Amino acid sequence: MKNTIKSLATLFLVTAMTWGPISAFAASVSKSDEAKVLRFYLVRHGQTYSNIKEMTIGGGGNAQLTQKGRYDASNLGLGLADVSFIAGYSSTLGRAYETANQILRGRNMPVTQIENLKDISWGDAEGGRIDDLTGKFGHSGNDFEFYFGKFNDPSFKSPVNAENMYQFSERFEGALKQIASQHQGQSGNILVTAHSSMAFYLQKYRGDKPLSGLSNTSVSVLELKDGKFSLVDFNNTEYLKSGYAKEKQLPPLDITLVINPMTILSKAGVMEGTSDSDFTAQGIKANQQLNSDLKNTRFIAAYSSELDRGYKTAEAVLAGHKQTLIKDENLNEMFLGHWEAEKIATIKASDSQAAKDLFSADRVIHFLSPDDGENGDIAAFRLDSLLSKIGYQYEFSKGNVAVFTHPLIVKAFLNKRVPDYRLPESDGVQVIKLQYKNEAFNVKDVKVIK
Repeated sequence: MKNTIKSLATLFLVTAMTWGPISAFAASVSKSDEAKVLRFYLVRHGQTYSNIKEMTIGGGGNAQLTQKGRYDASNLGLGLADVSFIAGYSSTLGRAYETANQILRGRNMPVTQIENLKDISWGDAEGGRIDDLTGKFGHSGNDFEFYFGKFNDPSFKSPVNAENMYQFSERFEGALKQIASQHQGQSGNILVTAHSSMAFYLQKYRGDKPLSGLSNTSVSVLELKDGKFSLVDFNNTEYLKSGYAKEKQLPPLDITLVINPMTILSKAGVMEGTSDSDFTAQGIKANQQLNSDLKNTRFIAAYSSELDRGYKTAEAVLAGHKQTLIKDENLNEMFLGHWEAEKIATIKASDSQAAKDLFSADRVIHFLSPDDGENGDIAAFRLDSLLSKIGYQYEFSKGNVAVFTHPLIVKAFLNKRVPDYRLPESDGVQVIKLQYKNEAFNVKDVKVIK
């Protein structure tokens, strides 16, 4: 008898494993879990370039978020700031994953990707356009039931061999139950970012209401209680509006951009790109003065170039701040090839277009090295990439970020991102008060210390 019971238990375990996450989830709901409530905040990803072009890109393709899409997602995060999430999940498509990370910015919460949260497949119509379908079938691509059927019709055959609504709904619900199984015994809110096709699955909870799509960065809330789902909210865009209202009240992020002071080579009239030298007495004095000027500034992060004159400037200026300094090669000065350690007078005397660009405050970005040096636009791009990354990371934080770098690369960067501004020539420490907000940079002030 004992062996029989043991065999039946083994059979039940193997069968449950074979049935997969949905059956396993149903079997796992216990009386102790009945009082627990999980709320899934289902968010459609931000605007993509394929959305703008009205393309039929579903589970078989991906398009990046636009600038609006990224910032909508970030502001939705502000709108959801009062919602405490216990976990974050997204589909495996980049547009959903990036949206989730933008929403959770500053929460230090990882995003787990799940394949079955992917968008519905458009089949043979993947990569087309809405108008193409209208011309071919007489039905707009927005006539979803024509192309995908209904959520409760497993036998529907799509005219474009697309995944039908029933198949999609089954796998999507399976993904939600898979997530729920990871949070047994818990109550709380779970972020799930996916796609407009979530509306197809949610239709089963909307009664007789007509099928409706989901707006980019809209929020729908599905509650799981006693093993059953119920729809609490659908296609809510008020969270996004609230986030934008909060964002308008936030000041821009201050970035203190410091250009190293005079060195021995620069005083001697020698070209310093990645070439390096110690500070002159004047340079040392300027660093000490800047340290005194910034002693009451609260820095939340600090970065410097790997070159000694950048790193030593940072060490001198930040002495007493107890701030960890991060070296980054993207802050290094432009590499000038055979013009490295050349007399500046000799380079200017060449009367070449490259020399004219290099020594022009508004043309550095156009500098093309005469041999194996670095081009101005490439230097501008690497500094822009790092400063944008810093801006994104700390934008909603209180404080100031210190960045220590060099004159040529800063001029090239300003040509790219603040083209109406011209950085004046100076042999002292230049301190640029740079502001970042909504992926844009602005020069607030410039101070020179000699």
